[in-house]
Amino acid sequence: MPFIPYDQNQSYLFPPHLRDWVADDHPARVFSDLVDRLDIAGFKDAAVEGRPRYDTRMMLKVLLWGYANGIRASRKIEDRLRSDVVFMWLSGRQAPDFRTICDFRRCNEAAIDRLFAEVLVLAKALGMMRLGVVALDGTKVRASAGVKSFKQVKKWRAALDEAHKQVAEMLAEAEAADRADDEQYGDDKRGDELPEELADARERVARIEKVLARVDENAKDSLKVSSTDPEARFMHCPGGSMPAFNAQVAVTEDQLIVYADVTREPVDTNQLQPAVAGIERNCGAKPKRLLADAGYKSGPNMRLLEQAEVDGYLPETEEKNIGKVKRNYPELYGKEEFRYDPERDCYICPAGQVLRPTTRNRRRTRYSGSEAKVYRAARGVCLACPQRERCTKNKARAGRSVSRDDYDEERLRMRQKLAAEEGRAVYAKRKCLVEPVIGQLKIVGRLVQFLLRGILGAKIEFKWGAIAHNLLKLVRKVLAGEAEPVPAG
Repeated sequence: MPFIPYDQNQSYLFPPHLRDWVADDHPARVFSDLVDRLDIAGFKDAAVEGRPRYDTRMMLKVLLWGYANGIRASRKIEDRLRSDVVFMWLSGRQAPDFRTICDFRRCNEAAIDRLFAEVLVLAKALGMMRLGVVALDGTKVRASAGVKSFKQVKKWRAALDEAHKQVAEMLAEAEAADRADDEQYGDDKRGDELPEELADARERVARIEKVLARVDENAKDSLKVSSTDPEARFMHCPGGSMPAFNAQVAVTEDQLIVYADVTREPVDTNQLQPAVAGIERNCGAKPKRLLADAGYKSGPNMRLLEQAEVDGYLPETEEKNIGKVKRNYPELYGKEEFRYDPERDCYICPAGQVLRPTTRNRRRTRYSGSEAKVYRAARGVCLACPQRERCTKNKARAGRSVSRDDYDEERLRMRQKLAAEEGRAVYAKRKCLVEPVIGQLKIVGRLVQFLLRGILGAKIEFKWGAIAHNLLKLVRKVLAGEAEPVPAG
């Protein structure tokens, strides 16, 4: 059987054309067309000393295609520009180096939010922007910092004091040595020679001062801070604690990301209000329904959704426990058995006794706080009650207590909505919307660890990843024939 000729030194009579390198139905062609239709006003072109600037759209295509395919490191993108025909075609055979790519990514933080919104405008033109149901969730992304770079604030302060002490001792020793040399050899030495040990000690002082300068002066001494990324925080994750940031994602039924941000807070409680405002800012409208897990369950969040006229679904427990009674003593009367009288500001117990407010219970954590009234019957009443065995195990004269804060009505309405069959069916959509998108960002986009340091770097990088994800969703819709690209305008 004859073989096809093979020659690695084969030359061509006619030079190959760039468009022949990428198939007509390749996703990169649709990707390129979509980027061509975006308004890129406000972007700074990447400049190289002594050369003309690179085209902004070319830089966007290369960077976003890299993020869409899990290639985020600037050096790896530079390598692909010389070895991958799709990257070569997108760049028109131009090859900016990794520093130019990194600078372009970092220097456009002001324009990245506008580009994110522009992609959503394009999605709306393609018929993919439905805000009927939006699911919100948070995910921990590892920071660019090692575990061993973390110390408690009090230990950093102790290390700074020790470093200052070492500098003072070295300076004193140097001065004493200079005086001894002057006495022995004369005073013709310059006296400005800096011992190597002193230079190291001063560098250590400067590094520790830089770390502490980025720590809130009111921070607790027990707070752990990294020397490489002082803005990262130790966060609890399924695989254990690690240096991380908390990334927030809001997703539509089309699995488009309509809100993406990063915070240093390890809990999600305070992230719902920024998410609702961000969705309205990016899309020009609030979602009709918002689904989120128990991490967002606070009373202020429930009231916020009601005031914003957003149909919210915020369970107080895991989805599998919605509608179930989860109490330490399920055999005793629950709070729902006590009737609240708003006119008299009191509770009526199942036995008909009146419980009036007696004290206030204040709780404060690092990221949230609450204040509730505690209602009790008159002292000794519960001891003589025939229903005491079904109401309380407290054998003191104080008896049974019931607490109430300013958001009990919102919690009750939310509980009733989620207990209904329709409410549970609506909430069941949450995990099918947002969790696959988080998986795509982390598995396909490889956004499991930030490359840029600091909260600003994490925000920039996560927003690039979200834009690339949305563009890839549009590409798939177009290739599937479910949407047609809008004409260039």
